Amino acid sequence: MAADLMRTALAQGVSLSVLSDSKFKHNRLSVNLIVPMDAETISANALLPCLMRKGCEGCEDFTQLNRRLDALYGASLVSDVSKSGGNQIVTIGIKTLDDRFALGGEELVREGAELAARIVFSPVIRDGAFPERDFELERQFLIDTIEAQINDKRTYAVMRCRELMGRGDPAALQKYGTAAQARALTAKSAADAYRKLIDRAAVEIVFVGPGDPSQASQVMKRAFAGLERHPGPFIPARIVGRADEVHEVTERFDVAQSKMVLGFRTGVPAGPREQTAMRLMTALYGGTPSSKLFLNVREKLSLCYYCAARYDRISGILMVDCGVEQKNIEAAKSEILAQLEEIRRGNFEDETLENTRLQLKNSLRAVSDTPGSLEDWYLGRIIEGRVVSPEQEIRALEAVTRDEIIEAANQVTLDTVYLLTAKEDSDVN
Repeated sequence: MAADLMRTALAQGVSLSVLSDSKFKHNRLSVNLIVPMDAETISANALLPCLMRKGCEGCEDFTQLNRRLDALYGASLVSDVSKSGGNQIVTIGIKTLDDRFALGGEELVREGAELAARIVFSPVIRDGAFPERDFELERQFLIDTIEAQINDKRTYAVMRCRELMGRGDPAALQKYGTAAQARALTAKSAADAYRKLIDRAAVEIVFVGPGDPSQASQVMKRAFAGLERHPGPFIPARIVGRADEVHEVTERFDVAQSKMVLGFRTGVPAGPREQTAMRLMTALYGGTPSSKLFLNVREKLSLCYYCAARYDRISGILMVDCGVEQKNIEAAKSEILAQLEEIRRGNFEDETLENTRLQLKNSLRAVSDTPGSLEDWYLGRIIEGRVVSPEQEIRALEAVTRDEIIEAANQVTLDTVYLLTAKEDSDVN
């Protein structure tokens, strides 16, 4: 059974969050290094978890590290980069079997934490640089990942609309940076970026599972002891209250299906209840199979191949994205806006509202299904500055009224219309 989240300060700018849950057989420990999004350092930071997972003190190369993971009953290593608001997050984590299943009485929580600490604090750096071969391989992989983003046109369109709405906001930068920035990196500059990250990052350590977190706490406390660091605060996204004008941007590619994204502002920063109402309104608008956009724009009128709405409460941005034939672009845009107007007028059935509420509640209940989803949930809330459990969020959803949904819809203003469509002289049908 899950317990409440327990938070402890381990050192300056270092916090440990523990969520004990006896239903799991594994423990997941992650070290999240959090720094402001900065165009000068994004690509270097994105490369670091790939280099850090290559080896560490006592496991000098990838083969030795994997042997060590195998010795810990098949422990798995997590290395990732993500973003939240104006923050970039470099994550190193380890998932180990709980101690009670160790055949030889090994202390897997402690040993896993020690390995994670070595990966974070003692990666393989020689003569002030990462090993050249590892660096070249991982840098090329990063470049390929960045350049491949254009291949998923739906994701690319949403990304471009967010960039356009950001207009200089670091939160609109992409978590990997640019291919040009990645190409400019060297094995030495990557090592310099690593040292800067360790010095300046706010650190959120998260432990999820049935095991004894005190062992992990002791290991991490020792790892940070005596370090002189200069961590900074989390950086909130810059929120624009409302749109004064609509910006329209079209980009042309060799595509058969156009992608259109409508980016909306959702008003000035509001309290938790208003944010929950906006989330429920967005789901009613285009977040479920019973939503206005799905039933009308996609199913009834057949204007789109898909049409969905999403709300980011950190940035205060609501987006609707759809796949549409060129001949239906204007009709689809008009109908998307018309369905928002329907909610503003209160033209939705109580049964539809309750079904939508139920679907959101079910998705919140699913958060506790895996250690990874629990970690993602609570880390997001910690950075957001309002730590609530999925159960508390469910109760908040239950309290939202019909009038609050209508009020939320009336706070929404259209800011940007981004269209990715075929070239004017394209022969693609």
